Amino acid sequence: MSSSTASAVAPPLPSGRPQPIELVVGSPYGIDNWLGGPAGRYDFVFVNNEGAGAEVYLEDPATERIYLEVEHFGRGVSRAVTASVPPGTYRWVCITDYTIKYSRPVVVTGDPLPYDVHGIVPVTGLDLRIPINAYVGWITGRLPTLTRQVEQLRHDVQAGDAAAARRDWLIAHLTYETLGGAYRAYEETGDDINADPPRGIARDRLADADFAGFRKIEAMLWRDRPAATITPYVDALLEAVGQLADELALPNAITPIDMGRRAHEILEDALQWDLNGIGDAGSQTELATVDANITGVWQALDPLRPLLRKQNPYLQQTDEQLQLTQHLIRSHHHEDGWVGLAALSARQRAAVNAAVQHSVELLSHTAAVLDPRNATRDRGPITHD
Repeated sequence: MSSSTASAVAPPLPSGRPQPIELVVGSPYGIDNWLGGPAGRYDFVFVNNEGAGAEVYLEDPATERIYLEVEHFGRGVSRAVTASVPPGTYRWVCITDYTIKYSRPVVVTGDPLPYDVHGIVPVTGLDLRIPINAYVGWITGRLPTLTRQVEQLRHDVQAGDAAAARRDWLIAHLTYETLGGAYRAYEETGDDINADPPRGIARDRLADADFAGFRKIEAMLWRDRPAATITPYVDALLEAVGQLADELALPNAITPIDMGRRAHEILEDALQWDLNGIGDAGSQTELATVDANITGVWQALDPLRPLLRKQNPYLQQTDEQLQLTQHLIRSHHHEDGWVGLAALSARQRAAVNAAVQHSVELLSHTAAVLDPRNATRDRGPITHD
């Protein structure tokens, strides 16, 4: 979230609503020119007269939940924000690079709002360190399996067994696709492992295109290229997989800001690439890839659950939707393999797209509540200029 509240969708603002309330950041109390009013939706304009990198929260000090935030705006800069504020007693928290200030009580009165508004307790980078370590440990533990599977693929290719090579290519590729939450931890090596097929090249010409990794091997296997031409690409893939453990061991291979967003981005990318048929290079296993991606989402969410249970009111709904989506995807897997995306009827394809899209929307709440923020709890007396 850049400048918003963590709320459900609220009714549209009426036309002819009052002019925005201008709030100046820079008084001895951070903000002191709006200290309450009736519950409802407000348009605010924040003006930073305080200092560089200002952040502003409207916080319930009793629960430490925030109901409005403005992130990182510079001195002299204005930010417009619309916020839904339920009845309660709040305070403005104004943070810059060198100070944190708390306002006098902000009292909002009236009846409860007719729609849900869920405040967020800020999650810090330190809060996310244990989940990051757990997730990196899980990925690292999967790498020996991935290595063995790629070695088996190389054996199949060298033996000239095309059917076995295609089968074992899919096994290894799906293992890799479950590791999606860490894909930017090894961005360059990731391209060596699983570069997307180049855009604008017909599928029947991808075997000759200049790219690498699983997708290049897929294009060659499904175009019946000779084993001698495929083997160097499998060798390069095996070498790249071998580099992953070292890259994951580097400091901040996965950062706090990454951790909260990855579960959402895994399926967002699947929706954009695989369910548009862009990622496939000939195997027509798009739905198998999406199924592996959903498994990857489960794994990315698991270490975050202690935080999400406290923070995300949509967690149960998210879990239920992911289960429904994965069940739907797997209904297109039969004894003779996966149904290709192009073989789905228009109705089936629309159902798959809708289910994945709904999952992506619900996962966006996870990304929002776990976006690392400055803690707002008191650190001592109010600081004055």
